[in-house]
Amino acid sequence: MPLTTPKVNYDLIRLKGGLDQVTPTLSLPPGIARRAANFECSITGGYTRIEGYERFDGRPSPSAAVYNILVCALTGTVAVGNTIVGLSSAATGVVIARTGNDVVITRETGTFLSTEGISVSSTNVGVITYVQGVSADGLLDVTYRNLAADNYRADITAVPGSGSVLGVGYYNGTLYAWRNNVGATASVMHKSSSSGWTAVTLGKTMSFDSGILAIADGVTLTGQSSGATCVVARTVLEDGSWAGSNAAGQLILSTVTGTFTVGENLRIGATVYAHVLTAPVQITLAPSGRYETVIANFGGGTANYKMYGCDGKNKAFEFDGTTYVPIRTGMTVDTPNHICFHKQHLFLSFGASLQFSALGYPYQWTPLLGAGEIAMNAEITNLLILPGNQSSGALGVYTRQDTSVLYGTSSATFQLSAFNTGTGGYAYTAQNLDQSYVLDDRGVISMSTSLNFGNFVPASLTMNIRPFIEAHRNLAVGSSVNRDKGQYRVFFSDGSALYLTITNGNMLGSMPIQFLDTINCCIDGEAPSGGTVQFFGSGNGFVYQMDLGTSFDGEPIAANISLVYNSIKSPRILKRYRKASVEITGDSYAEIQFGYDLGYRTAALAQPVDTTYQNDLRSSYWDEMIWDNFVWDGADIAPSEIEVSGTAENMSIRLSSTSDLLQSFTVNNIIVHYTLRRGIR
Repeated sequence: MPLTTPKVNYDLIRLKGGLDQVTPTLSLPPGIARRAANFECSITGGYTRIEGYERFDGRPSPSAAVYNILVCALTGTVAVGNTIVGLSSAATGVVIARTGNDVVITRETGTFLSTEGISVSSTNVGVITYVQGVSADGLLDVTYRNLAADNYRADITAVPGSGSVLGVGYYNGTLYAWRNNVGATASVMHKSSSSGWTAVTLGKTMSFDSGILAIADGVTLTGQSSGATCVVARTVLEDGSWAGSNAAGQLILSTVTGTFTVGENLRIGATVYAHVLTAPVQITLAPSGRYETVIANFGGGTANYKMYGCDGKNKAFEFDGTTYVPIRTGMTVDTPNHICFHKQHLFLSFGASLQFSALGYPYQWTPLLGAGEIAMNAEITNLLILPGNQSSGALGVYTRQDTSVLYGTSSATFQLSAFNTGTGGYAYTAQNLDQSYVLDDRGVISMSTSLNFGNFVPASLTMNIRPFIEAHRNLAVGSSVNRDKGQYRVFFSDGSALYLTITNGNMLGSMPIQFLDTINCCIDGEAPSGGTVQFFGSGNGFVYQMDLGTSFDGEPIAANISLVYNSIKSPRILKRYRKASVEITGDSYAEIQFGYDLGYRTAALAQPVDTTYQNDLRSSYWDEMIWDNFVWDGADIAPSEIEVSGTAENMSIRLSSTSDLLQSFTVNNIIVHYTLRRGIR
């Protein structure tokens, strides 16, 4: 009788759906994750090991560092940290690795030449045999790139001062950060630059009244009796009018010479413009606020965008990259918590009070000029412009327990309506993507689900990860969106985060993230060159740029996924597992650990250990590379052929990666080879 070979079947597992902690196992598709960390749902499908983050102060980013391999015939000593100089080319480079005759350099200036001599500290140490460029070995390539990144990382410093970063703002391609000074007696605004963080000079403010003639920015005023002079950086009209000869407000001064006298005339030449109401005082910032910023344009045209902000400890402010203007609303305690630009009004919240400026005038807060106040029934936690066109757009006003919507375009038409009683939002967690999202007690809520389900659990987009939400919701400190990846992100004070991926209004899944550094505040924006940029300020005083690099600021990224137990639609049939194929995409060297649990990880079966598999996913295209810095015959997609053995009714697959070398990669699908056996008796 001829022998028959058991039929080998193939089960395709599409990795999608994200994390699910509560749905019964047999009710889930096989690509759902039961446990996960530092993988995200890709907008194009699959699970992507997240990109890293790296410290930022305006200097070159570590991940942008490149290396070059010089193959040399050495006659002297060349050590890591040395600077080598080409004797003919005068090119220089810093040594980051030395292996045999290979000298690996970064910070290269000029171009080294084959056959030229090289020196260290003016001593000849050998000759370059040839310039190799990048390594053809994938592991060596990412190792050298990592060493180059570490060399640049050492230059980047924390924001000067003490304590946590209090806030970050992104304006005109420049990052700003606030931190307490060394004695924690004041907070200081800093600006990123090519030389690192620099403190922003805030200038002085002098109040005026009895304004007769408009005072232009940039003019020099003289005190009629004192003879003191000042250069006006910004004229802030807060009340009255020039035409009525009763203009009042403040002057932001870039320089002051002499001592002004209260009540004296301010003149240009012999012409009187206004009177001094209060003498000039230095603008300072009280410590320990939490800064929130928006970009607004009250003047029209592309040149009139400015940054506005508040922190709950100081007056709101306007900043144009040079001049800092405290905005005086007239409140006894003038320290707003939240800020928003809507319908050409500046909105500020003071506890449960929602206030707005005059139409088109962020400096004017008197009702006679169109400013106003709306009382809420609880402290405001978020202000968010809701998606819509010019006529239908509205303002979402959140408290911890309720959501309201402000309709209208001015004080004459503003009308506040209760949108949902019982569903609100944690502070700093409201964001717009395709629609509005916020973190509530029940999880992440969108406007549409809140409208359809009210304040019940089905309104939550994250009801399938309720244990995570319940453990972290009270730790929420901020949120952002990454439009390139279609993600709403909410961050927690313990360094964890939750990434929700959404495309065309469809929820693709949510995944938890765990950073090594704590998160105190965050911001997202659009870089001048296009694309999303994301930053967060940490408790250690550093600001980090997210979605960049191969590590957590030099430390390994520990990532893992454990898929749900998969019985291949036959939970009572034993299968003999034979093999697996894991499809991975990326553009660099990748390395994963593959493991699996059999039969609900029963002790009756021998459970295998995880095994490491490598893939070199580097690829290059004509006209998209630098000569000697690319790899021939690279591939950006490749299957890893995995050895699998064992017999059980189901299997749960584990994928993990712990490294500071690897760029982001995506695991798309897994194909499991198996043979059906008998039913479980």
